[in-house]
Amino acid sequence: MSHSLKDPRRAWDAGMRDDDYVSIVLFEQSPDSPIDLTIKSPVHFVSVTDLRAAFSAKRVAITKPKGVEEGSEIRVVWTSAVANQRSAVSEITATRVQLTPDASSRIQTIQLSRKKGEIQLSPQVQLNEEVEANQIVAAVVPVRIAVPLPPEVDESYFIGMLASINLSERYAAAKALRYLGYTNALPLLVGRVDDPHEDIYVQLEAAAALAAHEHAAGWTFIEAKLRSAVLDVPLETQLETLIVASEIANTRSERILIDVLTDAGRDEELRAGAAWALGQFATATSATALADTFNSTALEIKTEAARALLRITEPQLAHVVELLKTSDSARRDGLSWALARTGGFDPSDILHNADDNLRRWVSYIIGHGKDKLSQEGVNAICDADPEVYFAASVLWQILESWVDGLEEF
Repeated sequence: MSHSLKDPRRAWDAGMRDDDYVSIVLFEQSPDSPIDLTIKSPVHFVSVTDLRAAFSAKRVAITKPKGVEEGSEIRVVWTSAVANQRSAVSEITATRVQLTPDASSRIQTIQLSRKKGEIQLSPQVQLNEEVEANQIVAAVVPVRIAVPLPPEVDESYFIGMLASINLSERYAAAKALRYLGYTNALPLLVGRVDDPHEDIYVQLEAAAALAAHEHAAGWTFIEAKLRSAVLDVPLETQLETLIVASEIANTRSERILIDVLTDAGRDEELRAGAAWALGQFATATSATALADTFNSTALEIKTEAARALLRITEPQLAHVVELLKTSDSARRDGLSWALARTGGFDPSDILHNADDNLRRWVSYIIGHGKDKLSQEGVNAICDADPEVYFAASVLWQILESWVDGLEEF
């Protein structure tokens, strides 16, 4: 974790309570999508109490400070060791842990002493225990795979947290009340929104809680942040407001996001953020608004719009296919990209009365999306338009070749 030696607000444990847990889980990202993640480890839990104890006892590794321009932060590391693959714990001694996978793989030996004895790991497993790949099996702090559930709480608990001096507790309370609903917390949420000294993140969460339950004060605050100039409301605040608005399943929040996206006078990063946020709204309105950006000159906006459209294409596939058929040529690239990666439709239907540009994009869709389209639909293209089928077959050959994507260095 990053840690500041000079600023307590940027300490590694700033805002954390002793009874908090840090959770650690490894994901593998798909090369085809930044949002397609596969879990590759158990979820681990480490208590903040144990992390603080190890930090105070200097049972951590600490990097040298970064440059002044990076805030002179250091990196604190609580050393651990993981299983390379699914294994059984075959030996635990004072100096090592041995893991034995199946007969065809090598035994993994984990030394418990690190940095010439300065760091000493403790086993986090039992003899003969079965462990998963990437599971933490030794560490300088206790690591759990499961933790006891805390007692159930109600609205009154979060009302108390709204008045806490701890920023993270006020933030968590405001967010929780959005989903929990509220009976008595209304005036306190309004108070958080109206307090000019309150942290902006707490204000936004309180406003979202109000807006989610159709309270005017919440919408007024959110809309004011997004409709202001960057000189009046910092860009980072407006971007955070976009995220908050995207979490409110309401046509009003969708409309606000579309207004930002379609306003050519707004900052391009903000418009790209609005495009990303619309990926939370699987509606024809959002799909059309995203498609309308594909003739934009700003690559960042088009890129985020295409990714957002991909997230919402499947539940409204017929509408997106119709958009491809009726849109002008400048908008077909993003639509084709999303459809090729979604599949589930008959591409031959698009060729009816298709112009030459649309025929080329059908070739792209078939070429890149063959595995997501029915074989019958692909074969129908061969009969309906042999030239389109030939172009797609050329693309298949290129994409399947080992030289596709090969770089010089």
